[in-house]
Amino acid sequence: MKLLRINHFLFGFLTGLVLPFLGAVIFYLLFFGYMDAGYFLRHIISSGNWVSVLSIGVILNLGAFFLFLRNDAEMSSRGVLGATFIFAFIAVFYKAF
Repeated sequence: MKLLRINHFLFGFLTGLVLPFLGAVIFYLLFFGYMDAGYFLRHIISSGNWVSVLSIGVILNLGAFFLFLRNDAEMSSRGVLGATFIFAFIAVFYKAF
């Protein structure tokens, strides 16, 4: 039984772009929920840790990737993989320069 019937690259790509930010919000709520959200954002941007927090959020893409593969939505899984590569290039570029 197919739970997901959406098999489009764009759907997977958009999912892959949104999930890391959702993961970063979950990370904030779990570990820094006592802080004001604005202060937390200013702190991670000024300290240069925003790439690390976003990279933790990319872990959710792994679940989406395998969920799409399990439900025979290969084009959507390719979209998630493409978005993950974009986040990886951003992280490598930021850390290199």
